[in-house]
Amino acid sequence: MACPPSPRPMLPALLLLLPLLLRAGDYELDVSPYEDTVTRKPWKMNFSKLNMLKPDSDLCLKFAMLCTLNDKCDRLRKAYGEACSGSRCQRHTCQRQLRSFFEKASEPHAQGLLLCPCAPTDQGCGQRRRNTIAPSCSLPSEAPNCLELWHICLSDPLCRSRLVDFQTHCHPMDILGTCATEQSKCLRAYMGLIGTAMTPNFVSNVNASVALSCTCRGSGNLQEECERLEESFSRNPCLMEAIAAKMRFHSQLFSQDWTASTFSMMERQNKNPALRPQPWVPSLFSCTLTLILLLSLW
Repeated sequence: MACPPSPRPMLPALLLLLPLLLRAGDYELDVSPYEDTVTRKPWKMNFSKLNMLKPDSDLCLKFAMLCTLNDKCDRLRKAYGEACSGSRCQRHTCQRQLRSFFEKASEPHAQGLLLCPCAPTDQGCGQRRRNTIAPSCSLPSEAPNCLELWHICLSDPLCRSRLVDFQTHCHPMDILGTCATEQSKCLRAYMGLIGTAMTPNFVSNVNASVALSCTCRGSGNLQEECERLEESFSRNPCLMEAIAAKMRFHSQLFSQDWTASTFSMMERQNKNPALRPQPWVPSLFSCTLTLILLLSLW
């Protein structure tokens, strides 16, 4: 029997239900449903045409050039660029194309575009990095309540699974900020949320701080839970250090002259293929998820 359609609850009703889900202030959902598999084909980048750029070009521009020089990266980037621009942009189409880019583009190209380091005074570089996620269309024009975003995400099997993956791999285990897993897994989980209701993005053009596009205003007696959810992105030490480490790596990569030694270093990395998360997708999406959510209320 088909599941009957359920209307989207308004925020006041949601606030009455959330205390039952946020038991003891803990909104951890489950173990990550993703498993790592080895990418068989090593990634390659074409550095030969980087001399077309000015020597002082920012690194985000250089990574954009590397994407342009790669047929697959360029095609995927143009697809979401077209879907996420213009007055007729539809958010769900834009988000779908964003997910497609971060799922299908090679990891070094995707991470290079998103996690390129910028000098604090170089707002052009910061804007280019921030616009990688096309904030004008992929994110809501007015910030909703963070708990409402959380509820929308739980109602969508794909978003829910990726949020679980993020909570599994970007979760500090103690007050010292010791992280549950290695930084590479945290970064992949973070990037997996891009194009979902819980899309994080850089908050400005002058630093690398990230946050959800939501607010905790109007959360009532769930203010603390809402802030905890928001801070799991904006003040997450595991995520912050993973992003900083990847930006340091990218900076060191481009600080060298483009000589044989640089290519040698890149080739050594090619011999250690990146691990990419592959989703385990359950059947009977809507019925199963509805039962899980209903049972969790008792």
